[in-house]
Amino acid sequence: MQILIAVILTVVVVAFLLYLGAQIAAVKFSLHPIRVHQFVSPGMMGFQQSSFEVEASDGVVLRGWVAHGDGETVVICAHGYLVNRCEWVPVAQTLVPEGATMVFFDHRGHGRSGAAKVTLGRDERLDVLAVREWVGKQFPGKKVVLMGSSMGGVACALAAEESGFELDAMILDAPFRSMKEASDAWWLFLAGEMAAKWMRPTGWIGPWFLGFRPEDVRVDHALAKLDPRIPVLLFFGSEDPIVPPSSAKLLEESVTGPVRAVMFDGSTHGAGRLHHPEVFRTELLGFMREHELL
Repeated sequence: MQILIAVILTVVVVAFLLYLGAQIAAVKFSLHPIRVHQFVSPGMMGFQQSSFEVEASDGVVLRGWVAHGDGETVVICAHGYLVNRCEWVPVAQTLVPEGATMVFFDHRGHGRSGAAKVTLGRDERLDVLAVREWVGKQFPGKKVVLMGSSMGGVACALAAEESGFELDAMILDAPFRSMKEASDAWWLFLAGEMAAKWMRPTGWIGPWFLGFRPEDVRVDHALAKLDPRIPVLLFFGSEDPIVPPSSAKLLEESVTGPVRAVMFDGSTHGAGRLHHPEVFRTELLGFMREHELL
């Protein structure tokens, strides 16, 4: 009997350690994800393209492209988690012919930028700050628009909080309201309810590896501090578990200046512009023209 009990206890302990190890591995992988290869560039689409390199304040080297337009506005494009600068490149077909210059860059730990822990927007704000400073030197006197997707949108909002940050407009697609809310819904979005239940411990383990509390990263608080003269365009999906409609509404209400929120019916996280491209294009161009950015 004692031998049987010992075997059972050993099996239970081993199973628990394997389960815990899997949770830790999942967190580490999430903060140091596999890099996706580049798949499209502005030059491939017929636009004048150049490359650039800039260093963030913490030493991380960022790399990107510029698609040159002949107008007075520069659009800085910040991509989402697990992708790279190519995510926003198709939008060049809409904005560059209208005169906008578009700047695409890889966030830290993504694409061809330097290695660093991915923090889902908190440290990525340093990337946005560095690229904004570079744009100011390369394109002095031009209007500047931030356009961010998911993690990139969070980075844009957090960067705009910084003292002295100059901006003419902001366009955010599926920015989460708080990192805690987003991390709690991540596995549900990625693999469904069963995975969300099994991977729940990552929510407790994650902060140890991040080095900060996810609940301290609040995009709604950042938007509330935005200069009320800066117009904001928000895109959301009605079926997004990471940014549910209730959170989307709170984000919209946090903006004190001109704001336009578009809800893509039936779309999940960041997929609205793929499912409803004409709506996205119409709203984007309308916003840019309304605020004299094109």
